[in-house]
Amino acid sequence: MIEQVTPASSVTFFEQLTNIYPATFKGYVNADGFKIEPVIVGRNSFIPLIKGKFEATESGSRVSITMAMHNEISYIIIGVATFLVFAGLMSCLSTLQSGKFDFASLGPFAILALIYLMVIYGFNSESNSCRTFLIELLEGEYER
Repeated sequence: MIEQVTPASSVTFFEQLTNIYPATFKGYVNADGFKIEPVIVGRNSFIPLIKGKFEATESGSRVSITMAMHNEISYIIIGVATFLVFAGLMSCLSTLQSGKFDFASLGPFAILALIYLMVIYGFNSESNSCRTFLIELLEGEYER
């Protein structure tokens, strides 16, 4: 696994601009565990941050992995969701005060649901591909 991870701090400025890394992942791996993310060409906000730890078992080793979105993306999504909930509540309150129901007042909630589905789909598709790749890598069936 160490062969597939390059330290994020050792990458030159040119490699960062062109996304040319000497390995498939960037981050760190040590005896206790790892914290990595896949190297991609271009930008993708849904690339998971993969944290894992190694555990010894009777039959060999076990790798426990958790995948999460980057904190910055989570903060942006929370901010947008807060704004949309506030806008939706204000819109519904104004509709209730006028006494006439309007489907347009539910617009912010529809946008919130669309964003939620888009984020869940984007993150799940990226994390599933990373999970599949890591399973192949750790079982030794990886070919480049």
